[in-house]
Amino acid sequence: MIDAYSHLERELTIAKSDHLDQLNSRRMWQDKAQVAEGRLKESRDSAFDESLIKQGAAGGGEAANRLLDNVRRYIQQYDGTHWKIIVRIYANLEGLLKKYAYIGFTEEERALRQFVTGFTQSQPLFDFVDAGQGKERADHKIKEHLGLFLSNVQCKHVMLGVAHDNGYVPALDPYKNNPGTASRISLLRPIRTGWEFQGLPFEFVQFDSSIFRTEELPNDRPSYANLTKTNPSFRPPIPLPTPSNHKPAKAIKDLVMRRPIYPGPIYLNKDEERVDEPLGTVSAKAEARLDARIQHSGKLCNEFNLRGDCLNPRCPYAHEPALEGEELVVFALKARQTACGTGSRCRFRLCVLGHQCPNQRSRGSACPRAHTCYFKKLHQVDPQIDHEHGEFSTL
Repeated sequence: MIDAYSHLERELTIAKSDHLDQLNSRRMWQDKAQVAEGRLKESRDSAFDESLIKQGAAGGGEAANRLLDNVRRYIQQYDGTHWKIIVRIYANLEGLLKKYAYIGFTEEERALRQFVTGFTQSQPLFDFVDAGQGKERADHKIKEHLGLFLSNVQCKHVMLGVAHDNGYVPALDPYKNNPGTASRISLLRPIRTGWEFQGLPFEFVQFDSSIFRTEELPNDRPSYANLTKTNPSFRPPIPLPTPSNHKPAKAIKDLVMRRPIYPGPIYLNKDEERVDEPLGTVSAKAEARLDARIQHSGKLCNEFNLRGDCLNPRCPYAHEPALEGEELVVFALKARQTACGTGSRCRFRLCVLGHQCPNQRSRGSACPRAHTCYFKKLHQVDPQIDHEHGEFSTL
């Protein structure tokens, strides 16, 4: 009897010790981790203001600071002065780049990645995450993180930037009838609110108009006249001959005596693989002139010569005078000697890199570099043009 009592007493002492450890641990984390918001935003509707994106890294940092100030003002109503603020933005960057290229937002397109870097680096708990191709990837991350944050008692509030998309309503349904949880959720007011969000018990929040766009991105490609009007440095290409006859260009002057070469059409073979626009042949004299220019001026800027302009004020490469005619063609062919990382799946209209082996005339034909060729993974790509790619993924 005495032994049994002693055993129970020891177990009680151990249980008390474990309980005190857990209590102290919980109090410590409550002091350290008073998390205010897991702000989960999908960058499709409430895109950042273009004036910020054009500034690159500096604009990204400014956007993060403005966002932080707006969130801090909002959480004052919850006495959240000392809350830590976490921001998570999930987007399909490649899709957004293609969207910008398609609608003629050339400055935003070139500055976007720097903008993302500046945004992420400006605040220790801010992250702008490239979720990859396809809307579903960003959706999946946002929904999973929503459940994770709301199940964490240390998370005081969650703000979502998804009210433009009715597809998120089912993910919010489990929380709308729970007053305790519903009061912890707010929705960032989008440009256009999805009709299924009407009547939900979540508060809508309107931030300063200096952070996000106040109008939706256009869906149509602008005319070259409008591009030139809004961007005087843009030099439109001449129309290209249709590839319907599957024959290469007869003369360079009919095809690429223009500047810039990009953006241009995306050509696909019968297997829906990207193949490069034929640029014809060039003379040895043109190659010699370009080599002499590079030796005299240094490396030339791809952005300026192939895409029309360069937005990097600290660009280390040479610009003026702009390349024209055969020298421009030689320069474009040199750029294509570097293989595109996306290969034949690339659908980026401004890509200046190669999408097929330049040493092959037909699928599987002999390449002098064989297994040492940088394009060896593309040796089975049929270089014969079949049709032009006509679909432009927005996100």
